[in-house]
Amino acid sequence: MITTIFQNPKYYRWIILCICFLTITMTNGLTLGGLYVFEEEIIKSLSAITGENILRGDLKLRDALTLWSTAAIGFFSGMLADRIGVKKLMVTGMVILSACFYFYGQAQSLVDMYILHIFMGLVLCISGMIVNVILITKWFNNSRGLAIGILLAGTSVGNGIFPQINAYLLSIGDWREVMLWLSLIPLCYIPFLLLLVKESPEALNQENQEIDQDFSQTNNSGGLTLKEALSTKNFWLLSLMAFCTFYSILAMTGHVFLLMIEENSRQVAATGVSIIFAGGFIGKVLSGKMAEVVGRKKVLLTGVAVMFSGSIFIVLALFFKNPIYIWVGLALYGTGWGGLYTLIQLLTADLFGLIALGKIMGVINILDTFGGGLGPYMTGILYDITQSYLLPFSLISCLLLIAFISASLLKIDDQAIEINR
Repeated sequence: MITTIFQNPKYYRWIILCICFLTITMTNGLTLGGLYVFEEEIIKSLSAITGENILRGDLKLRDALTLWSTAAIGFFSGMLADRIGVKKLMVTGMVILSACFYFYGQAQSLVDMYILHIFMGLVLCISGMIVNVILITKWFNNSRGLAIGILLAGTSVGNGIFPQINAYLLSIGDWREVMLWLSLIPLCYIPFLLLLVKESPEALNQENQEIDQDFSQTNNSGGLTLKEALSTKNFWLLSLMAFCTFYSILAMTGHVFLLMIEENSRQVAATGVSIIFAGGFIGKVLSGKMAEVVGRKKVLLTGVAVMFSGSIFIVLALFFKNPIYIWVGLALYGTGWGGLYTLIQLLTADLFGLIALGKIMGVINILDTFGGGLGPYMTGILYDITQSYLLPFSLISCLLLIAFISASLLKIDDQAIEINR
C-alpha cells in the first residue's frame, strides 16, 4: 500500500498537496501574521534603544517592504519556477527564512528590520504562493479547484496559529529569544522538501503506466503567453480586484492586533487576528470545491460581497463603539477573503493556462503585492494622523466596493474552462 502511494501519481499528488500546504503555512505564518504579536514589544524596545518615539506608521513600513519586495521579485521567481522548477526555490527560501529570524533577534533599529523584511519578501516569492500554486497546478487537473483551496488554506492556518504560538512564547521569553527559536523551524523542514517534492507526475515515475485520466489530460503547453494575457480585459480586471483586496486584507490583519489590544489583553487581541484567518481557512476550502459545482463567478462575487459586509460591520463597530460588531465583522471579513483569494489563483490558471503561468502570476503578483504592501503602511499613516481607525477602515470598504465591480465585469465561461482541461 505504501509503495503504491509513493509510486502512483494518483495518490502521490496528495502528498505534494500536504507539503505545499505546510510550506504555505510556514512562510505566511512566520513572515506575516506571526509577527504582529511582537509589535508592541518591538516599539517599546526600539524606542528605548534609539531614544525616539517609534510610530505605528514607521513600524508598518516594514510590512510594506515585505510585500513590495515580493512585487519586485515575483515576476522573476515565476520565470525561475518555469525554467528550473520549484524544488530548488523552496529549499533556498527556507534557508533565507531561517537566517532572517536569526538576525531579527539581533536587530537594533528599524533600518535593520526593513532590510530583513526585504529578504522576507524574497522568501514569499520563492517559497510562497506562486511556486506552490504552479506545483499544484501541474499535479491536479480535474480536482484543481479543491486542491488550490486546500493549499491556500495554509495561509490562514499559518497566520492563524502563529500569533497564538508567538503570544505564548512571549510569555516565557523575551521577543529576541523567541525570534531565535523560530529560526530553527525552517531548518528542520528542509529535509522534507528534499525528500518529498517532485516537480510533476512525470518526474515521479516516467515509466508508470497507471496514470489515470486526470494526468493524461493535463496539458502543460496550453494557454496564453504573457503578451497575449496582457492584452485581455480579464487580466486587468483580475489584477485590479487583486490590488484592492490585497490592500484590504493586509491592512486589516496588520492592524487588528493593535486595534484590539487597546482595550484587551495580548491573548484576546491575538484571537482577533486568528478569527480572520480561521474564517479565511473555511472560505478557501469551501470556495475551491464550490467553484467546481456552482461556477467560478458566483463564488467569486459571493466572496467579495461577504468581505465587504465584514468591513462594514467593523466600521460600524468603530463608529458606535460596539465590540460585538467587531467579532462579527472579523469572521465575515476573513471568510470572504478566503473565498475570493482561492478564486483569484484558480482563475489565473484557468483563464490563462499553463504555458506561461509563472510569468503571468508574477505580473499579477507585482500589482497585488504592491497593494498589499500599501495597505498596512497607509493604514498606519492615517491612524497616526487621525488617532482613529475609522477613516482607514472606511477606505478599505470603498476599495472592496471597487473590487466587487471589477469581479462582476470579468468574463468567465465555466463550461469552456472544463472543456479546455
